Amino acid sequence: MTKKTKIELNLGNPKSGWLPIELKSTDFELEFNASNIPENPTDKLCESLILAINAIETEICWNLEPEFYVFELKQHGKEIELNISKSGGITENRNLIYKLTGDFESVILPMYRSLKKFNTLEFKKADWKKIDQDKLNKLTELVAERKKTTYNNV
Repeated sequence: MTKKTKIELNLGNPKSGWLPIELKSTDFELEFNASNIPENPTDKLCESLILAINAIETEICWNLEPEFYVFELKQHGKEIELNISKSGGITENRNLIYKLTGDFESVILPMYRSLKKFNTLEFKKADWKKIDQDKLNKLTELVAERKKTTYNNV
């Protein structure tokens, strides 16, 4: 059995509309500060995880002003593909910088846990907006459901 590469996503303490982000796996590390303009990427990540759990292809755009990182999530059967691209700007081409194929536990769960942890941090409203609680509740429900079916079928 091959060892699964598991990602680790850390969302730091936001300051003045900038969020420090760290993504790690066994063979890749990425650190950057994302802006909450034009849309809040933590809300978008929550929405994207909901879509990914429902096997809908999705992407999260992390704005670095003017550059971007784009995290794409695609499901192929039980496998989930995470593609990370970097772009010089909204109209620029994307360059794939990392690709990982994992499953619910190695890709979705670590991102979900980072969102839950992020929502417990204390920060000012002026620095960043909390994740929409309804969306987070929906995601929590889906994760619990998926865990139940995953572990019952083992």
